[in-house]
Amino acid sequence: MANKQKNMVKYVIKRLLMMIPMLILVLIFTWFLSRLMAVNPVTNRLAGSAGDPEAYRAELERIGYFDPWYVQLGTYLYNLFRGDWGNTYVIFTGTPIIDIVADVFPRTIELMLIPIILSPILAVKLGIASATHRDKKKDAIIRFVAILGAGFPVFWIASMVQTIFGYALPLFTMGSLDIPAFFANSSSITSIIPIDAPTTGFRIIDCIIYNDQRYLWDTLLHLILPAMCITFVSLASITRQTRSSMLDVLDQDYIRTARAKGVMEKDVINKHALRNALLPVSNLIIGGTATALLGSFFVEVTFNYYGYGYYMVKAILLGDYLLINGLLVVATIIILTGNLVADVMYVIIDPRISYK
Repeated sequence: MANKQKNMVKYVIKRLLMMIPMLILVLIFTWFLSRLMAVNPVTNRLAGSAGDPEAYRAELERIGYFDPWYVQLGTYLYNLFRGDWGNTYVIFTGTPIIDIVADVFPRTIELMLIPIILSPILAVKLGIASATHRDKKKDAIIRFVAILGAGFPVFWIASMVQTIFGYALPLFTMGSLDIPAFFANSSSITSIIPIDAPTTGFRIIDCIIYNDQRYLWDTLLHLILPAMCITFVSLASITRQTRSSMLDVLDQDYIRTARAKGVMEKDVINKHALRNALLPVSNLIIGGTATALLGSFFVEVTFNYYGYGYYMVKAILLGDYLLINGLLVVATIIILTGNLVADVMYVIIDPRISYK
């Protein structure tokens, strides 16, 4: 046991060290990609003084636009790793990017937590029900729903959900939450939380801490529909994988032996089949952070939810490439960390796999 724990520590350290060059490669790639965008951030920033070529050129010189590409890239990486992520060009002009990241990511994490927790629970139950009722009506319904979730793009699903439950049947709050920082009282619901009060950045947690029940209810009404869309899309792939794994396991000899010995069907499913069926599914479940993050990218835009995806799209459209790179840094770290956690958990779940 001690040897295995030692190997695990070595494996984690090795993977963490490997994340550094991978992160640098992503940064370099996105830096070049952002420079190829047709949109010039200075053009958008100086939209009101488009007829002043001197101001335009002065701004380009200020940001080092005329420096050689390797000088610009080296300066960007140097500043990034010493904690200076730069300031935005267009969106909240002049605001430190690290402040925007600190504002928007808690909101996206708050949105992602519901699908990350809820999707595996529902998907595993649906996958088991589908496999144990193979080729029956229940199986057909579950497979149909899973195919819908996997086949339709998340932004289309979000649009349909918004149209049905937000407008045709106005059961939930439409419109955006407040802009960062949301305690600026810019929504229709006025918060009792003072603007200068210390907060965590997570709106639900802060509302609970300060006992702001009206703002809490308003937040939940805004979160339900977008979280439901991401949950539905994430649930579809896990359900299909669970059904496939369960069908493979249920055809094994040891399952037939358990049934021949008179073991109750409930115990056959839960004690014998489920554990082995979940091994290939666990990697998909644990690594679902990337899926949820990508889903939030489109859902936030559709629901006008001011989180990571919303500002990423806005930054791309306006050419604010420093903000694009800053958001991608954090997203890359989250995805790489999620993959590392998935690999470690997979070894813990399946003792037959060793750390290498």
